[in-house]
Amino acid sequence: MHTRFLIPAVLLALAGCSSPASNEEAWVAGDDEEITAPSKAEVHTLLQGWFDANLQCTPFFPLPHDIPADAEHRRKQMQAFIDAGLLRMEGELSLADPNSGSGQRRVIRYAATPEGEKQFRPGTGVLKNQKTVLCYGRPEVKIDNVGDPDTTFSRLEVTYRYRLTDIPAWARSPSILAFYPGFQERLEREEEEHQTLYQKDGKWELERPPSLAMFDLQQLSR
Repeated sequence: MHTRFLIPAVLLALAGCSSPASNEEAWVAGDDEEITAPSKAEVHTLLQGWFDANLQCTPFFPLPHDIPADAEHRRKQMQAFIDAGLLRMEGELSLADPNSGSGQRRVIRYAATPEGEKQFRPGTGVLKNQKTVLCYGRPEVKIDNVGDPDTTFSRLEVTYRYRLTDIPAWARSPSILAFYPGFQERLEREEEEHQTLYQKDGKWELERPPSLAMFDLQQLSR
């Protein structure tokens, strides 16, 4: 009598012991799923889409812009943008200035031309805190390498290059290039960069905004 029921009981016990092991193996197998790296074409679409929405721009002076009438080099700077068709001189003004002996300060006011109105815009993206920016090209991307994914953190590294395209006519005007000697080289230079991508909900995204080698046209000269 006892022998007849002993074997099924042992088998039942063994089955109960093997079940958690099987579940653990299934869990481990699911946890080790490989992450597939995006193709170069997919990375290009991701990066180029960002650059198309975030052109290469420089902070500019809020407009209208006043400078001291006796600031000769600043006046030359403004004249470069006048000759490029972006600014016009509105005239001289006398503004209250408690630091002046006369209590007044003579300034020259500059404002955007109709062409300048098309070029100046509020800052967005990495320049969102700038009231006025001036954009001088669209980066065109070429992907050099897509690294292997880090399966622990769902990330990978990308290296790429870009050159500026769609450069507006004002950026190549003789007056601008004469006042900013290094600007011509910047317009033609190829930049090399790297970027980290991370995977979220099965989709690769930029970990941070790409860096841009900005040429600051607010400076007096470069």
